[in-house]
Amino acid sequence: MLLGAGFLAVRSLGQPPIEIVMSHRSLFHFVLAALALCFVISDKAIAKSAADRDVYKGVVVPILRAKCYQCHADVSDNPSGKKKIKGKLELTSLELMKKGGDEAPAVVAGNLEESILLMRINLPHDDEEHMPPEGKPQIEESELKVLEWWIKAELPVGKSMKDAGAPDDILAAVESLPTDEEVKDALAEMYAQADASAARLATARDALKDPIAEVSGHFPNSIGFISQQDSDLTFTAVSMRKDFNDEHLAKLSPVSAGLVDVNLSATSITDAGAATLGKMSRLRKLWLNGTGITDSGLDALRSLSDLEYLNLYGTEITDAGLKKLAGLKNLKKLYLWQTKVTPGAVEEFKKSVTDCDVNMGIKVE
Repeated sequence: MLLGAGFLAVRSLGQPPIEIVMSHRSLFHFVLAALALCFVISDKAIAKSAADRDVYKGVVVPILRAKCYQCHADVSDNPSGKKKIKGKLELTSLELMKKGGDEAPAVVAGNLEESILLMRINLPHDDEEHMPPEGKPQIEESELKVLEWWIKAELPVGKSMKDAGAPDDILAAVESLPTDEEVKDALAEMYAQADASAARLATARDALKDPIAEVSGHFPNSIGFISQQDSDLTFTAVSMRKDFNDEHLAKLSPVSAGLVDVNLSATSITDAGAATLGKMSRLRKLWLNGTGITDSGLDALRSLSDLEYLNLYGTEITDAGLKKLAGLKNLKKLYLWQTKVTPGAVEEFKKSVTDCDVNMGIKVE
């Protein structure tokens, strides 16, 4: 069943493990947001009812471990396995929370206004002082409700929720929270997956060193990775413009499988070079504006099923050429300004590629 606090269990009762599959593009977002998933576990995995759970160790600690320890815990408690204590504030024991960091105590018994932990949680998400930071998994409403009750109740420790006098609405909120062991397991799985993905990324980037070096030898400063968290490649010929032709395009073959963005704006590319583009099977963005591409060259682009952006501004493309792009269902942006394509052909094209924004330029009445 689904529980709150943002986790996904690796296994549900009677079912095989759920695999977390990440591309290199998603590694960074996975590390930041993995805890925003739902933790799926069986009813039998919950050892105690909400009323019987220990207030501090069984309820408060799992919330803080899931959402706060990554930035406010020493090596032994930090799920990343690294020491990170922002603002000199540690949240791994009640004593350390009462001590506080650079500013006031994180929690003050019976006083919500003086408890800086709550003050920071309740700040707008775009505030620099908001906790957790923007982009990190956030404290959920049920978790905040439990933390507020705990502080109002004078920070009880060593008691069950029932013995601490938790009302029904708080017990209901606790029912939705994973146990500390479940949180630990989910965090361990998350970081194991992140480590494995990082290793795959390093291997993929290393394998591209020689091909990139070969292409860079021909075209310095024109090729590189999309980002530091990626093995996808981008190429631009804008600095060469008309000096870059079909023969030069063919020299990208060593990296064709890794290219996702290719900018050939205002180059001397013609229909003869389109065949090379057709082999770049992972292309997502392609700039051909101001080139010699015609309807005939678009035949080679039909196989680019991942293509999301295509700029054909200032080319000789006609209605017949536009029809050839009707199978590119992932296309989101298509620029056709100053081409020979008619508005009627665009309307017909949109019936096939329904989510595509076709830009025909500014129309002056």
